[in-house]
Amino acid sequence: MVKEKPNFDLVTINPPLVFGPIAHHLENLDKLNTSNLRVRDFVQGKITSNELPPTGVFLWVDVRDLALAHVRALEVDKAGGKRFFVTAGHFSNKAVVDAIRETHPELASKLPSAPIDDFPAGVYGYDNSRARELLGIEFRSLQSSIGDTTTSILEHGA
Repeated sequence: MVKEKPNFDLVTINPPLVFGPIAHHLENLDKLNTSNLRVRDFVQGKITSNELPPTGVFLWVDVRDLALAHVRALEVDKAGGKRFFVTAGHFSNKAVVDAIRETHPELASKLPSAPIDDFPAGVYGYDNSRARELLGIEFRSLQSSIGDTTTSILEHGA
């Protein structure tokens, strides 16, 4: 028998790697979240070989889309009691390098010149339809997210 009857419900937001601009004060760029550290390393020219480090997880989301999902989870009554996989889709380290090169061509000399594509064929799928349909999330493109992340990292002294 349930004694407690809370006047709230629970919504679970599940993100993968999170990219996006820095929104808070950082002592230094070593304090970035793990996902953005890879962007910082490319921007600072720390990875120059054409053989990129393993991507690891191949799914990502922009921090601003993730924040919006949290807000919408509070606003949308039908979200109660549900779990949401909040991902914009697949990415690879090569795609990150390509996005930096396209949005910030002045950094080209710091980037691997022709990185080996590290996106494996047949990588796992995902279903973000609940986040898109119920929460109304229109996910940013990787190029937009990485471009804004790169700008933010540069503004913080990279």
